[in-house]
Amino acid sequence: MSNSLYSGNFLRIDQLDNGIAELCLDNLNAPVNTLSVEFREELRDALATLPLDGINGLLLSSAKPGFLAGANIDELETLLAKTTAQQIEFCENTAAVLCQLEDLPFPSVCAVNGFALGGGLEVALCTDYRLATDSALLGFPEVGLGVLPGVGGTVKSPRLAGFETALEWLSSGRQYSGKHALSAGMVDDIADDNSLREKSLALLNEAISGKLDWQQRRRQRKGSVEINTEALENSFAKFKRSAKHYPAANTICELLQRCAPLDRDAALSEEAACFSQLAQSTTAKALVAVYQAQQSLKKKNKRYANKETIEKAGVLGAGIMGGGIAYTTALRGTPVIMKDIQQSAVELGLKEARKLLGKQVSQQRISQDKADTILSSILGQLDFADFDSLDIIAEAVVEKLEIKQAVLAETAKNSRADAVLASNTSSLRISDIAAGLDNPAQLVGMHFFNPVHMMPLVEVVKGPQSSDQAVAKTIAYALQMGKTPLLVKDCSGFLINRILGAYFAAFSLLIREGVDFQRIDNIMTAWGLPMGPAYLLDVAGLDTLDKAMRILGEAYPDVMAANFETAINTLAKEGRYGQKTGAGFYQYQADDKGRPQRSNDPKTTALLAANQIGSANTISDQDIEDRLVLAMLLEASRCLNEGICESAEDIDTGMRLGTGFPAHFCGPLWYADNKGLDWVMDGCERFASLGGMYAADSGLIERAKNKGSFYS
Repeated sequence: MSNSLYSGNFLRIDQLDNGIAELCLDNLNAPVNTLSVEFREELRDALATLPLDGINGLLLSSAKPGFLAGANIDELETLLAKTTAQQIEFCENTAAVLCQLEDLPFPSVCAVNGFALGGGLEVALCTDYRLATDSALLGFPEVGLGVLPGVGGTVKSPRLAGFETALEWLSSGRQYSGKHALSAGMVDDIADDNSLREKSLALLNEAISGKLDWQQRRRQRKGSVEINTEALENSFAKFKRSAKHYPAANTICELLQRCAPLDRDAALSEEAACFSQLAQSTTAKALVAVYQAQQSLKKKNKRYANKETIEKAGVLGAGIMGGGIAYTTALRGTPVIMKDIQQSAVELGLKEARKLLGKQVSQQRISQDKADTILSSILGQLDFADFDSLDIIAEAVVEKLEIKQAVLAETAKNSRADAVLASNTSSLRISDIAAGLDNPAQLVGMHFFNPVHMMPLVEVVKGPQSSDQAVAKTIAYALQMGKTPLLVKDCSGFLINRILGAYFAAFSLLIREGVDFQRIDNIMTAWGLPMGPAYLLDVAGLDTLDKAMRILGEAYPDVMAANFETAINTLAKEGRYGQKTGAGFYQYQADDKGRPQRSNDPKTTALLAANQIGSANTISDQDIEDRLVLAMLLEASRCLNEGICESAEDIDTGMRLGTGFPAHFCGPLWYADNKGLDWVMDGCERFASLGGMYAADSGLIERAKNKGSFYS
């Protein structure tokens, strides 16, 4: 029997037996409870109307499948655009309402079902005791958005669960199961979904009866906390290197150290100030944009896939690439036939799959029995037997147009008429490959990045004759593989390699002008790229990139054609292909585990000197950085202007996932917006004498003229 004490749009309060009030979170306008401003104000009103006489305890629960998510991402984006004073005011006002909940004059218990993330966990920590379902997810994901919990998370978690646990939870951004949360001290007990409410009420009744010292919990939450010096020093050392571009984790360490001797209210003031400090950073704004762009692409892909499913797949061309595609397909539960014309290649592909499965077993991600089952779902063969059972066939043969045309034409004759032919080409146009097919509507580009099992991006290329259903099946296949498909229009280099082509062209010109390639690598890794252009070329293979740059130069002569022998040409001619041959820009030797280790090679400097002109002394580090970054963002702008991708957000997501473009700058087009399009146009003017790679396209010129942006 219950009696309603308060009813609103986001929560309600009912009076239960034994003087228990239940505050139930239930957003009537959305499927998920979020910590919005409207929620906060309604909670303030509800607590103000709560009759203190006759209430012995409070149960905090949720009517939704999840307890409470954090702030709505759109509201967070709005908050990041506000002033420091406004951000601090938001944190202090919200924390004050949560302290009202925390300071009620009777014990409280929170029942966490589904999830309590970010602000949701901060609300849960306001109660004296917490129970969670064993499958619930709890955590503080804010660090992944470049900020920290701003309404009590950094204050209450170390006082309730201990300094070391709080430090790990706050700085990692991980989500933890209810079972893990129990061992960590973030919750007091766990239950299954059916018994959560019953056990929570039982615990609350124990606190009401005096069997549990809930007042001690209050004193604990409001007092100081003992610092774990070893954990703190280890965390500082761990985050020191990344603090320049991703300061949140290091700031959390500093905040916990500074607030340890403070009482609750003083620590909350420090937390609000630190939240604002991070919220004002470029990194926070970029990471929120990253999240929104990824969510947008996820929704598009779901729509594009149109509920298509792949029951069985095929791979043409075994070896390392084919084996990687087959492994990734089978790992996610789709059986696959892997065909080649050479038995040795089939064996190599199966060996690659076996090796990758072995790593899964050694890392205890799957059992040996599971690995054996997955491997048995990969059938290696030399003929087209059972190809009429395949929904999609990924072609991964040598990158030569006439060979791809011949292989795909023969495959089409031995496959179902509705089977999709997905070419894993990196540089050839789908329209050119399709010229050899009777039914070009079934051909789609499916460009995997190497190594297939690690790289999340797959470019799905819609040729001029590709059918919508073929595209839908290809996107569905990529999703089944656990990949992020990116739909792009057919052109030379597609999206990623085309933008990288402009980047490598800018790099080649700098080398031509006498700039040391190691200096360039150091500048670009300091800027935030995982590796500089010279090292990236070595890893990708200079023989492959030499051919690719010739193709791109023919397609985009004003931007990527060189009228001189480039460093890539020179090293490729010498057979210095990079890691695969032990020498490229750098030289390589395998370590004890067989991994190639880079070192400087004096021969490289001598080889490149023959084609260098001028002196690099007049080129500053800033100019080097600007020239390389501008080359990427200008080519990205051209791609957007030509409709290669649907949006700036899609292009930036592709660059992050396909090249490791730093998330703290979101992507080249977000970076352009952040720097300002006037800065971009100034760069075009500064470097105009260097050629067409620094020419602005019509879309960019129009945006700059109208004071517009890529993200609108």
